[in-house]
Amino acid sequence: MKIQKDLLRNDVPAQGQLASDECVFVSHRDDADIKLLFLGNSITRHGKKTDIGWFGDYGMAASCEQNDYVHVLLSMLERDGKKPSYCVCNMSEWESSWNDALLGERYGKAAAFGADIAIVRLGENARLLDRAAEFMPHYMQLIDFFAKNGARVVVTDLFWEYEPFDTLVKDMAKSNGYGFAQIHDLGNMDEMKAVGKFDHAGVAAHPSDAGMKKIAERIYRAAFTDK
Repeated sequence: MKIQKDLLRNDVPAQGQLASDECVFVSHRDDADIKLLFLGNSITRHGKKTDIGWFGDYGMAASCEQNDYVHVLLSMLERDGKKPSYCVCNMSEWESSWNDALLGERYGKAAAFGADIAIVRLGENARLLDRAAEFMPHYMQLIDFFAKNGARVVVTDLFWEYEPFDTLVKDMAKSNGYGFAQIHDLGNMDEMKAVGKFDHAGVAAHPSDAGMKKIAERIYRAAFTDK
């Protein structure tokens, strides 16, 4: 069983990454021809937390908003001539609690966004050790909640590798016809993490600009080019 050490020692709290009334952000454009929903954790968006040396409000450890994977992917679509509206939803509270009641209570605005593509990029905070199979029904309920109006689903495995969950997600994606982006290999490479750029080890273990770019590229391939 392969497990990346950063998954075990991650000390960026799952709680309080964003205020409950700020965890869903929508950017709408009147001429949009595609709507993307990003469901994630601190890698997708984390608000300012000065006590751990994080001063951004975007994907943790990116050097700026435009370099996190969400905005890199949006830029790739714009280069293709697309006009995306998008919704970014930090689901770390649900992820760490497995409380499915939160889906409607806290994230209803994201479901109402009516995405064409729902990108599910989470799991690192779910305390999965020896419980990956137990988490999967909750994970699939999340997908059903956000994709009930027919959104195409794209999922990723973990940035910090945990083989049991990574395998389950890959198999689930194949069985359901979802797009799948493998990223667990990236977390095993220091050059894909912000090592040396932050004093806080948990923050520094998050994707660097290079890691964010790779994540965006792989999601793009899974969502728009893989058959």
